[in-house]
Amino acid sequence: MNKIFLLFNTLRYLKWQQIYFRLVRKLTKPKVTETFQGPKPKCPKTWKHLTLYDEKIDNQLQACFLNHTKKLELPADWDNESPTKLWVYNLHYFEDLLSGNAKEKRNFHLQLLNSWVDQNPVGYGNGWEPYPTSLRIVNILKAWLGGLELDEKLFSSVFAQASFLSNDLERHLLGNHYFVNLKALLFAGVVFKNVHWVSLAEKGLISEIPEQILEDGANFELSSMYHSLMLVDMLDMFNLSRAYPTMVSSQLDSLIEACIPKMLTFMEAMAHPDGGASFFNDSADGIAPIKAEIESYAETLGFEISPLDSSEAQIIDNANSGYICATAAGNKLIFDASPVGPDYIPGHAHADTLSFELSIGAQRVFVNSGTSEYGLGLKRLTQRKTASHNTVEVDGKDSSQVWSGFRVANRAEIISKHSELKHDHSIELLAAHNGYKSLFGGCIHTRKLIFSVNSLIVSDSLERTFKYAKSRFYFHPDLIISLEDNLLRIEGTEFILHSDLTGKVASLVDSFWYPEFGVEMPNKMLEVQFVQPQLDIVFTWSKR
Repeated sequence: MNKIFLLFNTLRYLKWQQIYFRLVRKLTKPKVTETFQGPKPKCPKTWKHLTLYDEKIDNQLQACFLNHTKKLELPADWDNESPTKLWVYNLHYFEDLLSGNAKEKRNFHLQLLNSWVDQNPVGYGNGWEPYPTSLRIVNILKAWLGGLELDEKLFSSVFAQASFLSNDLERHLLGNHYFVNLKALLFAGVVFKNVHWVSLAEKGLISEIPEQILEDGANFELSSMYHSLMLVDMLDMFNLSRAYPTMVSSQLDSLIEACIPKMLTFMEAMAHPDGGASFFNDSADGIAPIKAEIESYAETLGFEISPLDSSEAQIIDNANSGYICATAAGNKLIFDASPVGPDYIPGHAHADTLSFELSIGAQRVFVNSGTSEYGLGLKRLTQRKTASHNTVEVDGKDSSQVWSGFRVANRAEIISKHSELKHDHSIELLAAHNGYKSLFGGCIHTRKLIFSVNSLIVSDSLERTFKYAKSRFYFHPDLIISLEDNLLRIEGTEFILHSDLTGKVASLVDSFWYPEFGVEMPNKMLEVQFVQPQLDIVFTWSKR
C-alpha cells in the first residue's frame, strides 16, 4: 500500500504530454528521415570561438570523465557501461573537441570522430540516445565553427544524427533534456539550412525558455550546476544567431538576449566568494564550465558582468526561485527557501528545504554534502536526503519524499518567507515549510537566520507534534574543528569561529563532502538534538 501511495504522489504531478509521449516512445522507433545532399556548409567568420573544458581524452586514448580514468578499448567501450552509464554518456559527448588544447589535436579528433561513425550504426547503443546525441551535435558543429575541418562523411553523419534526433525529442521528460534537444536542432538547422529543424527548434525554444528560465534568472530545476549549463546553452545560441543573422528569428534572438543578463546575475548571487557554485539540489563542480569561463564567454559576446560587492550588507531575494542570498563584511550566506523544483520534473531535487551555506571571506564554512553520482545506488539516495544537508530532520523522515535515483513523491512547500535588513545592518531571513505535516499529524518547520558582520544565529522551531528531531551542520573539509566541554571551535585560514553549546545535546560526527562526481572528502558534521520545540544556536567569529 505504501508503494502505491508513493507512486501516486509521484505520478500525479506529471504533465499529460509526458504520459502521452512515454506511450508514443513505446510504440514507435525513431529513424533517419532525411539524407545529406550537400554542398558542404560554409563556415562564417563571425563565430566567437572559446574553449570551455579541460582535456578529456589524450592522444593515447586515456579518457577521464567524472574523475575516473581508463584506457579506451574501442569499439567495445562505446557501450561498456563500466564504471557507469553516465561515464559512457560523457564519452559520446565529444567535449574534448572544445578542450584547451583542441587545436593541437585536430588530426586525433578527426580520427576519433571517424571511429565513432564507423563503430556506432544508426540507432544502436548509448551514443544514439537523444541526450548524448544533442550534446555531440553541438560540440562537433562548434568545433567546426572554431576551425576543425569536417569532410563530407562527417557532415553526412552530423546531418543524420540531427534527422534522427528530430524524431526522438525527449518530450516525455522535458526539462534540461528537451532543452538541449532543441538547441542541437537549432544548430544543425542553421548550419545545414534545414528550415524544418529550425522551425521545430524555434517553436520549442520560444515556449521552453520562459518556462525554464524564471524571472529572477534561475533555471527552474533550481540547481547551480544546471543553471550554469543552461547559461552556456543560451550564450551558444546567441553566438549562433550573430554568426548567422538571417537564420534565427528576431523573436527567439530577442528572448535569448533578454534572458542572459538575468542568468548572469543569478549565477553571481548563487556563487561563493571563492568563485565556486553552491550545492543545493544536484550540483557539483567539474560538470559545467567554471563561473569565470562563462563570464569571459559572455563578455566576448558583449554582455556586461556586474560583480556582487560582498563587503556591503545586503539581501538578494530571488523571489521566483526562492533562494535568498545575503552578504556582510565580505561574508556570504545562501538560504534555500525554495520549492523542490518544477512539479513535473523534480528529478534533480534534494530534500534540502531551509538548508543554507556560508562562506567567511573566501573560505567556505557550512557546506551541503554535494553530489558524487547518479543512478539507483544507496549513496545517490543518501546524498538527496534531508540528513545530508544543513537543515532539520524530523522523526527520521525527509522534508520531501525523495526516492529511487530521480523521483520525488510528497514535496515540502514554502508556506511563509521573509527577509529584512535591520537598522543595525544585521540581516534577518525567515522561512517555513510544511514537508513534515501530514493528515495524521506532523509539524511545521520554521527557520530564522540572523546574519551580521561576525555572527550567525540559527533559530529553528517545530510547531505541533513530533517525536524527535535533529539539526545538522556540515563543515568544509579544510577546517580544523573541535568540540570540547560543549564549546565548538572552528579554525580556518581567515577566521576562528566559536559556538557555546552548553545545555544542548550536541555531537561531532565524521562525514563526507562530495564536491565532484567520483570524489568524496572526509569532513565533520555537527549534530544537535531538539529537546524542546525551539532550538537556537549562535555562531560567532573573528577574522585573522
